[in-house]
Amino acid sequence: MQASSYSLGELIPHRDAMVLIDEVVSCDLAAATLTAAFTAKPQWQENWTAIEFMAQTAAALAGASDRAAGWRGAPRPGFLLGTRKLELFLDRFVVGRRYLATARNSFCADGAASFECEIRDGETLVAKATLTAYRPDDAGASLDSFA
Repeated sequence: MQASSYSLGELIPHRDAMVLIDEVVSCDLAAATLTAAFTAKPQWQENWTAIEFMAQTAAALAGASDRAAGWRGAPRPGFLLGTRKLELFLDRFVVGRRYLATARNSFCADGAASFECEIRDGETLVAKATLTAYRPDDAGASLDSFA
């Protein structure tokens, strides 16, 4: 499956203004891994935004898996539940620089998933973390329960 043949809008549920990744660079569903590129912007340069760059990369992987399984609807939303083992090796992302974020799905069952993620600046590792997420079958009903 070529995830790059899909637009980001087909893979992640984020609205345009909140899409931080630029493109899918590679996707290997057999290895449950996706790499996305992003260019650091002034409003998203703080190192803690690494969590969102990694989360959107993981969301793109989930969306690519859905597409490969035949899903043709809008991308299904999920919820970031937690971040473990977060390590940030930079103070800020350099505005205008292109980075690569990789997410590998290490666990998935009953809507829960765990992703091993990293961000690289060329060969240099600049951030890594384990993200835990939950994607219910009916996210709309889950969101309504909070109202």
